[in-house]
Amino acid sequence: MNIIFWGSSELSVPFLELLNKKKLKISAVVTSSDKPQGRGLKTLPTPVKLLAQKYNINVLTEKDIDYETIQKLSPELSIVVSFGKIIPKSIIDLHKIGMLNVHFSLLPKYRGAAPIQWCLLNGEKETGVTIFWLDEGIDTGDIFVQEKIEVNEEDDYYSLSKKLVDVGCNLLENVIERIAKGEIVKIKQQGEPTYAPLIKKTQAQISWEKTADEIHNLVRAFVHWPKTTTKLFLSLTQKIINVKILQTKIVNPQNFSIPIQENISVGSIVSINKDSIIVKCAKDTFLAVLKIQPENKNVLTTQQFLCGYKVRLFDRFI
Repeated sequence: MNIIFWGSSELSVPFLELLNKKKLKISAVVTSSDKPQGRGLKTLPTPVKLLAQKYNINVLTEKDIDYETIQKLSPELSIVVSFGKIIPKSIIDLHKIGMLNVHFSLLPKYRGAAPIQWCLLNGEKETGVTIFWLDEGIDTGDIFVQEKIEVNEEDDYYSLSKKLVDVGCNLLENVIERIAKGEIVKIKQQGEPTYAPLIKKTQAQISWEKTADEIHNLVRAFVHWPKTTTKLFLSLTQKIINVKILQTKIVNPQNFSIPIQENISVGSIVSINKDSIIVKCAKDTFLAVLKIQPENKNVLTTQQFLCGYKVRLFDRFI
């Protein structure tokens, strides 16, 4: 079976590893062009390109792709994972079997580019992986297989991504075996669709007028990128510092003593412990900050942060 693999992000890499391990015929890997990355804006290839080069697989970028190029490869099946570009119907139709997309949600929920982040942002208790046939729509094609997983309160982008990739690889292995035996499954998507558009950096600003649940969901959704940002006013030095918050936990106010003071503003620090700073949020909810990154500094545990910064009760995130 002649296969083309389409992918660009780190999430794509285990799937290409799987196809290579299964010794399938991969005629080409299609990935995004090299781009400036990091603080130094050094031009770097995608992780998928690096892996393909390691295995001496022909690499094409989205700029190389046209009808004639794909036609010459005579593809039977394509596997698409976190590719990040819309593939024209003319190219989809060139495949003898079709193009399968591994999508990290329970379609039709969270169609779009950022299903993992939006799942966490919305505090979902379950999500999953859908392998479906590409058509001209955005994540609208018929489903081959779908599997649910639980989302825990402590899951963040990294932990949930790993769970989904593990499930997705197992599903894809099974799907390829079934296709090799001549089994083709096409099930129409059922239910009301929801959408997961690209995340914007401006979404990462924390509003302490939100509840602890809402802020916790924001932090864990954006821990990879763009990372949540806020400012902290330090009363002792009368300074305001910019920080990113990278790990939090929702806490029950019954589990710690709140200083007796009327009209404590949201964003105020109401408890300072060895491993956490507890902050008042909207509707008398409370959030423990566990990891924090001052501007242009390394990521710190709260314990490390407290050693380097003079934080007092009622200092305030703003």
